[in-house]
Amino acid sequence: MFSVKRSVIGISKQSSLPKSFISSQISIRSNSSSSTPDNDNVKRKKAGMDISKVPLPYIGVMSDFYVPPKLTTCPITSWPKLIARRIMLFALNTYNIVKFKREIGVPLEFNAWKDKGIENYVRANKVFAQACSEPQLKAKASLLRSKLDHSCGKHLIESLSARSLSFPEDSKLNWELKSIQNNPKVVLFNIIPDADGIACFVQFILKLKTNQKISIVKDQKVVKEQESSVEDYLVYSMNPISKELLLVGKLFESDHIRGLKPEMDVFDQKLMQRFLKTSSDIYRTDPKQTK
Repeated sequence: MFSVKRSVIGISKQSSLPKSFISSQISIRSNSSSSTPDNDNVKRKKAGMDISKVPLPYIGVMSDFYVPPKLTTCPITSWPKLIARRIMLFALNTYNIVKFKREIGVPLEFNAWKDKGIENYVRANKVFAQACSEPQLKAKASLLRSKLDHSCGKHLIESLSARSLSFPEDSKLNWELKSIQNNPKVVLFNIIPDADGIACFVQFILKLKTNQKISIVKDQKVVKEQESSVEDYLVYSMNPISKELLLVGKLFESDHIRGLKPEMDVFDQKLMQRFLKTSSDIYRTDPKQTK
């Protein structure tokens, strides 16, 4: 997310996640409405658990959801298929919205959800900067947990903790949101049903483009300062009844080749564990840019 080189922020090993919650995550994904209804019913019976009982902070990014790429970044020969996928994604979102209204019965509050999502995003960045600036290593993780417990998912907080440990101890990090470009847009709206197939949670992707400014201070002098335009596809988990909404990770635009169906095998526990860790890191670089 920062335009400063990743070596400045650092990439550290992330703590392992409880296997019980990895299993829960797999079951959650199998019940997601992005799958076909018939397959959901079979998998739900096999899972034998009530997703509504899983604490919301442990529901990380459920899968490698399709994020429509910009047409201008793709070969013109792929445009017809990409447009068709956008139409299918619109249909999927519409289906999930109808299901939400029919089964949950609370008003759709997209503007309020977007405002809360942006608030959590800004808070995550500011608290992360505070943690990086904290001189005591042991205090970094506790600071992040205490200040982000009601704003971010557990996996994301662990990811921020790992990164903060690798920030130079003799430096301080400042982060500032300068402006929001364009109107933030929900590009995917996904329903998570309980054991009976009734909608209970929501996971959505918010496209957010901002102008941000960061500065690194050492010995009371600014050694690096940069303002840049940043575009993120942020993933949020939400309980629409309690109105709890948490930032849980980030995804990137899909390429022009893959379709809407997730490519990841969510029943591979090791793969799912790696994905949960990776997708929760909101400061990672798009892997397509490193190729």
